[in-house]
Amino acid sequence: MACRQPVELATDRCTINQYLQQLLCSHSGTPNGEVQSAMEYAVFGSAQRIRPILSLRVGRIFNAPVDLTLRAAAAVELFHCASLVVDDLPCMDDAASRRDRQAVHVTFGESTAVLAAFGLVALAARSVLEGTHAGPCRDRLVGFQISLLRSLDCSSLLAGQALDLAMAASGNAASRTKTNVSDLKTVPLFNLAVSAGSLFADPDADALALLSGFGREFGLAFQLSDDLLDGDEQDAASFKEKLSLLRAATAHFGPAGLDLEALIEYLNDRVVDHKAC
Repeated sequence: MACRQPVELATDRCTINQYLQQLLCSHSGTPNGEVQSAMEYAVFGSAQRIRPILSLRVGRIFNAPVDLTLRAAAAVELFHCASLVVDDLPCMDDAASRRDRQAVHVTFGESTAVLAAFGLVALAARSVLEGTHAGPCRDRLVGFQISLLRSLDCSSLLAGQALDLAMAASGNAASRTKTNVSDLKTVPLFNLAVSAGSLFADPDADALALLSGFGREFGLAFQLSDDLLDGDEQDAASFKEKLSLLRAATAHFGPAGLDLEALIEYLNDRVVDHKAC
């Protein structure tokens, strides 16, 4: 694997934002329609784009084609944005703000927010395949699309949201229950992000298993960092332990793993910088 300097997060973020902008514009419905505006509002703003950045960086380890990796990665991000719209609804977490501005339902109303979430899911699912030709490339994208849609079933994201609501209603904040929520609600999209990066990479079985484990642990570490920033979690030791495990995992890829290490350091820095404030 070639030795190279890690790509700046801002560079990957810009690439992803440009692709998402083109995707939303090319699939717009009624010009300047309210639902379309709500979809764009949900996707843009101060989004971190960690999931699709992870996809690009996994793909880069194996020199996977960027255009196809980006296609799958963007679908994961659209699913994520749709899930945030739903999470914030009054019947769910009842959050008035998201990404330092009003939540979608506050700005556009609840009914429009629900329609925007449906629109983002539909866009994610169809954008994976639209414009592809028959052959092995399309077969892989079909498999990815199925995995993407399976993440919405009652054993994954929906189950995580249901458990989160039940936990909030019962006042149960036990760490084990929180981990179960993260496994169902947070980890699936990080696993999909890794799958998007390796979809056209053909890693060997050992590398694939390592990446699968990395996706789960990175997702849990990301959730822990969010909880630490929000004050919902005080166990900084667990967070540091997960980062250590993640750093050890990237050693398998040698210099090519520097892009993944940069993401790990990003998680660390956002917690450290917050504590310094």
